Amino acid sequence: MATALTMAAGATNAIGFVLLGGVFASVMTGNLVVLGLAAAEPDPVLAARAGAAFGGFVLGVAAGARAMGSLAAGRPKWRERLALVLAGETVLLVAVLAVSSAAGGRPGEILRLCMVAAASLAMGVQSGASRTFGIPGLSTTFFTGTLTGVLTGLVSEGVVRLHSVVLLAGLAAGAAAAGWLAFHAPAAAPVLPVALVAAALTVVAAREAPVGAGP
Repeated sequence: MATALTMAAGATNAIGFVLLGGVFASVMTGNLVVLGLAAAEPDPVLAARAGAAFGGFVLGVAAGARAMGSLAAGRPKWRERLALVLAGETVLLVAVLAVSSAAGGRPGEILRLCMVAAASLAMGVQSGASRTFGIPGLSTTFFTGTLTGVLTGLVSEGVVRLHSVVLLAGLAAGAAAAGWLAFHAPAAAPVLPVALVAAALTVVAAREAPVGAGP
């Protein structure tokens, strides 16, 4: 589930960078740099894109965290809440796909801003929910800390955190696949993150609750 969501994040960020004007759906440090560059230029259009991404992500994190509350993996109602959050994320990504398809992969600036905001809102929702997965330091949307943890664990302890390596590889794979689509079939590129989040949602919905966990 986490790997599918991570691949979706890589795909969504690639789409944002290639098709939506050089901004990221979940890498907010990158968008802050873009905002700084837009201020130095000055470039109000680029600033609007980065601002839409930043604002959408912040709202998404708040919504995802509020929806999940203090629930943790395996607790009663955790699967139901997570399924609801992932369903909402899927709807947002389907909206991005619908706009992209209608515009032939080349939306105007207003539609592009809407797509950036929706994609970032989806990634923020995912970020707010992934903190409940029960794996310390896990993220499915931003990975500088994950890479740092892999390297420091390897150097300091001689330990390779396999799940972190898998997620980093998934991020790159999702970005590569979506990047190829963005260059060769731009209108269809958003299909990939939709399919990946839907796959994660299917896993959540199909997984049986632990014995004694309640409904």
